Amino acid sequence: MQRQVPQEKQTHLFNKALRCKGFQITAAASGVTSDSLDISGEAREFVGIATRGANDTTKLQLVINNDVVIEDVAAGFFDSSNANSRMLTPFERPLTGTDDITLRSTNSAAAANEFELVIYYRNLCTLD
Repeated sequence: MQRQVPQEKQTHLFNKALRCKGFQITAAASGVTSDSLDISGEAREFVGIATRGANDTTKLQLVINNDVVIEDVAAGFFDSSNANSRMLTPFERPLTGTDDITLRSTNSAAAANEFELVIYYRNLCTLD
């Protein structure tokens, strides 16, 4: 006999589940690029980030609601495709649903650096 999971528990588990959203970022050649990163208005916890295809000539700054989370770190450091890296780099922060998330890329190379950025988040803040 299969047990039914109460609707309240199903909703809680659904809201607690990890979600992600991807962004295609182009760091301008020998310049600075600023990207506004919009995620679901239901997001209540910023969990972390990962990159793919980023190189060390691009430095990142990540700002969430005026809080500098990442400052002047090589984008390649967050690359999840490296053999000894993890799925994501955690930066747990509570969110409100009307959050201002900005990624600033400073590229010192003569060519643009195109890479993918993934933001991981939850619709329920588990930091409580």
